[in-house]
Amino acid sequence: MYDIKRENLFLFATVTVALAIGAFILWGPTYRRKRKGQIVGLVNLGYTCFLNTLLQALASCPVVLDWFTRQINCKQDSLTLSLQNTLQVINGKEGSDDPYTPNDLIRSLLAQGWVIAPGEQDAHELFHVIVTTMEEETQQPFSKECSLYDALNDRPREIHSDTVQVRRSTFLLRATVSSLESCSWWQEAKFKGPLPFQGLFTSQLQCMSCKYKSPVHYATFYSLSLVLPQRISVGEFHTLQELIGHYVASRVVNDVCCDGCGRRDTDQVKSLNFGKLPACLCIHIARTTWEGEAFKRDDHIKFPEILTMDPYTYNNVIQKQLENAKMMIGDHPSSNGFVDLTSPTTKKRFKHLYLLRAVVVHKGGLLCGHFITYRRGIGEYYNSWYYTSDTEVRETTLQEVMEASAYMLFYTKLSSDAAPLIVN
Repeated sequence: MYDIKRENLFLFATVTVALAIGAFILWGPTYRRKRKGQIVGLVNLGYTCFLNTLLQALASCPVVLDWFTRQINCKQDSLTLSLQNTLQVINGKEGSDDPYTPNDLIRSLLAQGWVIAPGEQDAHELFHVIVTTMEEETQQPFSKECSLYDALNDRPREIHSDTVQVRRSTFLLRATVSSLESCSWWQEAKFKGPLPFQGLFTSQLQCMSCKYKSPVHYATFYSLSLVLPQRISVGEFHTLQELIGHYVASRVVNDVCCDGCGRRDTDQVKSLNFGKLPACLCIHIARTTWEGEAFKRDDHIKFPEILTMDPYTYNNVIQKQLENAKMMIGDHPSSNGFVDLTSPTTKKRFKHLYLLRAVVVHKGGLLCGHFITYRRGIGEYYNSWYYTSDTEVRETTLQEVMEASAYMLFYTKLSSDAAPLIVN
């Protein structure tokens, strides 16, 4: 019964997309050739802006593009290969048509059970569908416990894993939380080419009575979902650093059994930090809240062009390397002028610097609206910013980008030998 229902959904979705593509060919905009390296617009086949906006964001991240070039064993009909080809076209592969219809990618998504039905869908949810599928196509499953030593250069006492399942319509998506196979897990994953979005959380409990600390636990993550704090006065705003700080803030957990003192009703402090940061950091700001009824908040969250993640890492907390936390968490001078990333002082103080690559914005209300993306250029257009909305692509300013009401943010990690950044 399940297989029949899923097959019918797949058939319905395939026919719907085919009709939409046919209608576009007959009445859609005229194709034009893009010069190599210029960003290409994407056709909206009816409620597919959530897909287009995510594709533009991914295409702006060089570490993601580089990861795709190392996946040499993918099947011809795989989502991974279809996505790689699509991102190349978006970034102006020679001979690309503008606008472009990502037919192969849509077929791959349909084959994975994603139903592109009438009505708005969510870009962040699609991100996890894509990431989960890419992991299944390119990574081996992990199942055993292991130390975080290889990932952190520290020696936490013990690591345990969890399992998470996500359900989309009638299609069960497997866990985006993986478990470890061996004590050389991280080296093995690096050899195979872990997904650029893959990072590790570390968590630990400490008894408030006897001060006993539990073993350090880990959990894999692919994006960071941040909850908006309470509203503040008009003209004021929260910062992205505040939201991240609140996410990893220590919390008291009640009525916990302590392995140290043996009591079953102890209060314990739970700490959460980043054990391993990803090459591409995807941040989701959850704008749907509940105050008697569900509604969407459009509060402006101030986010930096260069994000410092050092204050939130496991190593920094354990080794107490933050001499001045307020200075470290505060805004880094990145909105104007010259940022010297090769400075010895910068290297010593900041080990985890992230450069903003794309900002996904949702315009409209809770049940309807439109997704657009602000994104960086690639190659010689590295310091240029673009506004993309389906087929529309235009150059914009960094100021317009920084004033956007972000729904998703994509940052990529800067290497210690990165060249100085000139900000327009």
